[in-house]
Parts: sequence; structure tokens; C-alpha cells
Amino acid sequence: MKKKMLLSMLIVFSVSIRFFSFDAFAEEQAMVLATWVPAKHYVSVQQTAWVAEVNAALVGKVKIIEYPGGQLYGPKDMHMAVAKGSVPMGQILQTSLVATVPMLKGVYLPFAFENLDQVAQAYSGESLAIIEKAMEKKNIKLVYISFIDGAHIFSTKKHIATVSDFKGLRVLTTSPIVSEIFAKLGAAPDPSIPQTEQYLALKRGVSDGVAQCSVSGFLQKTYEAAPYITQMDMSFPTILTCMNLNKWNELPKEYQEIMLNAGKKASATTLATVKGWESKFTEDMIALGAKVIRMAPEERAKLKETSKFVYEKWAGENGPDAQRLLEINSKL
Repeated sequence: MKKKMLLSMLIVFSVSIRFFSFDAFAEEQAMVLATWVPAKHYVSVQQTAWVAEVNAALVGKVKIIEYPGGQLYGPKDMHMAVAKGSVPMGQILQTSLVATVPMLKGVYLPFAFENLDQVAQAYSGESLAIIEKAMEKKNIKLVYISFIDGAHIFSTKKHIATVSDFKGLRVLTTSPIVSEIFAKLGAAPDPSIPQTEQYLALKRGVSDGVAQCSVSGFLQKTYEAAPYITQMDMSFPTILTCMNLNKWNELPKEYQEIMLNAGKKASATTLATVKGWESKFTEDMIALGAKVIRMAPEERAKLKETSKFVYEKWAGENGPDAQRLLEINSKL
């Protein structure tokens, strides 16, 4: 009889415990965020602010701990680390992820977007839903986007002002899709040299130019080795703050909403900040001796027309979602 009573009490206790909130028993959960963007960069500044906001909202529940400066993983390997769960969260460079998630090329097609505002639109609505679905198939949850300024050509000898100027140009690039277009234009793209060695390659005459954004071009002093800068906004890379999908699904929905809502504000801040930084650092490079021009609209239109074979090839290889993504973003 006593055994039956004891068993009944245990059953009642085990059932009733389910009605208590998760927070009543759980200790604060530590969650690692691996980052690699330099600390003074606006992306890092905003990332730190996002962490502080989320930690304040989830105090006693979840605490995000940032490991900065590539201590754990760099941009080359971060997407695989997050997908495998080697780290719960990480900063993923979009251009490093496009091979794993080809759908991301839909918001990175060279010369397809005129400005950052169009890129921001591409990361919204149905277009964003398609991208998120593709990322989640690879076990990666997109939390928020950090925007970066457009890529231009830094050249050692002269401005690349017309389509014909690309012929014979030995140009460094880290993007396969950009390399494909440069080759179509008659250039000799070289994707073999890592970004950390590109300055010396330009300085020593190994290459004639490099595709790079203005902000990174200033911070890395690329303008010293390649002072002829032609602004053409060929593509707009992004940095994606992401989480392992399995870890994300373990979080209560209210925690997820806090992270996503803070992420929307962080994303909007990076979009506003990058415009100011690009303008400031362009002026700074000019003051330090760089010669900056903007490619004429009619020449850029020729580049876009030349690039369309890449858009169509990508959409054809990646099915209805890619075709729909191209259709949506071609109307921006």
C-alpha cells in the first residue's frame, strides 16, 4: 500500500512539474558567439551593442559571450563551424557561404543592384524568405544582416573607366562569380591570393588591380598600392550573424523574438552607418593622394548587360526558387 501511495505521489509530482516555467529551474545558459571583424569596424561595434541588448533582455536566462578577432574561426571556416554546431553562433561572410547556399547569389549578382537600398530590399519579404529557407536546409539560422558598401576597382596604373579597360587587367578577386564576369570582359582574374596578401601583390606588381570596398580599401591601405579607384558598385557583400539551427530550435520562441527584433534594429543601423563611412573614407583616401572617379552610367549599364549570362546560368542551375528570386530582385 505504501509503495502504491509513493508511486502515485511521484507520478503527480512529475506531471505537475511540467506546469512550472522553464525559468524556475534553469540556470543562465551561456552561448558562444564567434566573430572576426576588427573591433573598431562599425559591424563589430553594432554586434557588441546587439549582444548587450539581448543579454539585458534575457538576463538570468541566456548570456551571449562573444569571442572576437577570429579567436575561434575566421571568415573562411565560420559557416561550416556554425552549421556543424562547433559554435552556436557566428559571423558569416556572405561570399564564403554562397558555395554552400547558392541561393545567396541572388542578392550578390554583380552589377544587378544600383545601391545599398536595393540590396536591403532584396533582404526582405519573399526574397528573404527564400534565402532563409535555403540557409536552414544547411542547418544555419539567419538572425540579422550587416550591410557593407559596394565593391569597386582599385588599380595600380590607371582608372578602369570603360568596359574595354578590363581587357588584359590582372585583377585580384575573392568571388568566383565576379571572376567569371571579369574573364568574360577579357580580364585575367586571380582568386588565389588571400585578402591578407593582396596589398603586397599589388605593391610588387603581381597584379594590376583588386575588387574591394571603399571602407576595407581605406582600413587596409589598399589605396597606397593601387591609388586609381573607379567606383562602380559591382556587388554588395554582407556579414550574416547566424546560429546553428538545432540550437536555435531549442530556444523558447520568446527568446527567439527578442534576438530577431534586436537584429532588425542592428541591421538598420549598419545600413545607415555604412553610407557615412563610405563617404568619409573616400574623402580621406583622396586627401591621402588617391584618385577617385565614378564609372559613367552608360558604361556600368554595359557591364550589367554583359553580366546577365551569369544571372540566367545561376537561376537555371538552382531551380524555381532561384528563378523567382531573380524575378523579384530584377524589379527593384
